[in-house]
Amino acid sequence: MRQRIALLAVCGLFAAGPAVPSAHAAEPVFRLTGPAALTLATHPATGVPQPTPLPFRLDLPGTGEDLGAEGAYGADDAFGADAPEADGVDAAQGAAEAAGFRGGDVTFTVDLSGVRGVAGVREGGPAPVGRCGVAGSGLVCAEREARPGTSVALDLEVTAEQGAGAGATGTVTVTAGVAGVTVATAVTRVTVGGPDLVVEELRLKRDPKPGESQPLPLAFANRGTGPARGVVLELTTTRGLDLAERYDNCAYRTGPTATTALCTVDGDFAAGREYELAGESPPAGESPLHLRAAPHARTELLGYGVTPADPGRAARSPADRPAHGGTATGRTLTAVGRAAPIAPGVLVPSGRASRGQVPAVRADRREVALAVENTADLAVEPLSVRGAAGSRVRAAVVLRNHGPAWVYDPRAGAAAAVVDVRVPPGLKVLRAPAGCRVVPGRGPARHLCSTGSSVRESERVEFVFEFGVEKAVPNAQGAVVAGGPGPLGEPRRHAFDPYPANNAALFLANATGATLNPGTGSPVALPDPWVPQDATDGPGARTRTTASGGLGDGGPLAPTGSIAGLLGFGGAALVAAGGALYAVFRRRRAGRG
Repeated sequence: MRQRIALLAVCGLFAAGPAVPSAHAAEPVFRLTGPAALTLATHPATGVPQPTPLPFRLDLPGTGEDLGAEGAYGADDAFGADAPEADGVDAAQGAAEAAGFRGGDVTFTVDLSGVRGVAGVREGGPAPVGRCGVAGSGLVCAEREARPGTSVALDLEVTAEQGAGAGATGTVTVTAGVAGVTVATAVTRVTVGGPDLVVEELRLKRDPKPGESQPLPLAFANRGTGPARGVVLELTTTRGLDLAERYDNCAYRTGPTATTALCTVDGDFAAGREYELAGESPPAGESPLHLRAAPHARTELLGYGVTPADPGRAARSPADRPAHGGTATGRTLTAVGRAAPIAPGVLVPSGRASRGQVPAVRADRREVALAVENTADLAVEPLSVRGAAGSRVRAAVVLRNHGPAWVYDPRAGAAAAVVDVRVPPGLKVLRAPAGCRVVPGRGPARHLCSTGSSVRESERVEFVFEFGVEKAVPNAQGAVVAGGPGPLGEPRRHAFDPYPANNAALFLANATGATLNPGTGSPVALPDPWVPQDATDGPGARTRTTASGGLGDGGPLAPTGSIAGLLGFGGAALVAAGGALYAVFRRRRAGRG
């Protein structure tokens, strides 16, 4: 279990359980998601059974995210709606209070009484950290100091119990405790034997241009011991990718960083047969689904998978009804038999190799990383405060993304950007916002402030500080510097940012007529944004610079921390895609050289 990106939703057919009634109506409801159904291989007569991953995820909204009437990522999320911009220096703190989560501990309770005699469940995942303990008839797992704007993942592994015959079934129920909010319960039905679906690996163009579309010819096979009475297709795309078509048997849900489509396809899908998706009357050979790169796309992920439909579902449950604005399209996504065999491709381990077991793998879900050639211009605004000695002043440090691309970092607990606030002499920080930490050292006071995992195109991010004026120093000079998080948290130039000059701005106290302009437009000398003011202080060593004082070619973010892919595996592909995208921009700069 560990903090992850919001995209872990594709790790299974994620379905939020019914919301638990809150004693306080004002509390927002956060969605705990996990697979609705899971099929296990029967316990072998000899040897160790193969574990099957069972992932759950809890999204924790960050400052400024719009919760809507239903709370965080509630049932009535507006498709594609952007969060409102903050208004005034109190807006960021107000948004965090509205979200009901400003950081803290998360506790998962896993009730296993429903699978007694059917399946065994234990902590799993690619990097288990031993945070789960046995408690009664289940497990209790803790995540300490979770941050707003991230996701907390609970990774479990399930194996069939010895003696559990084909058709044995039960439920795993997971709840989460978070101070100040209500969390919806997630329930997964576990069945031994039956259908075993394998999805074919898509061969997609990995470097589309903004606005470019390509087909998604999805196909799957049933390699289990029984038929699937209906299947559910799941597609999850990051914000820079769009699903071009809409179908009435698909439900679409949009979060801050991704959109998930759940499509229930009726029919009997026999064991040993192959199938491909189709529309009701598509032209011969044409895919019923297409993927389009949005104008703000940059480094993106697509997750896709297929699972058996829940045998106990109603014929038309709310999840089966149109959720794309409430307007029916008159089109239904179907699946038809195909003669060509399904090649499962190379399976990437998503579990762990421990206790002599083979790592858990999933062939029913896959992911692909796409690198879209695009840029994003991050900029900070100059800041000026004034106050007499002994007074208090409040000010907002502002970071903007001028686009055209959004900025997103899928690494576990990672920030899309960090802002280094170098406080002018004479000021003392009395109150810093959530997401900011003090940089120890002998030089001027500094705070490093981290954004959430994404900064959308045209987004404005505010960090509201309260300062005490210890001494009214005329024209006291500090600075605000933004960039990508370095190895120890210091700002470092994003390789995709074409205008590094506006990544730094002056922070003046008690100015006496100086004009504040971003970057080099200031009449007061601006410090080199990429070199710490004191190499012996601060969180990291000096960065390689060019002759003009700016950062050199820089480089992609070092792959520190764990990568959580859309399907819980294959995250290294995203790192590779990011590196390839960086190389593209490096060549472009060299060509203009």
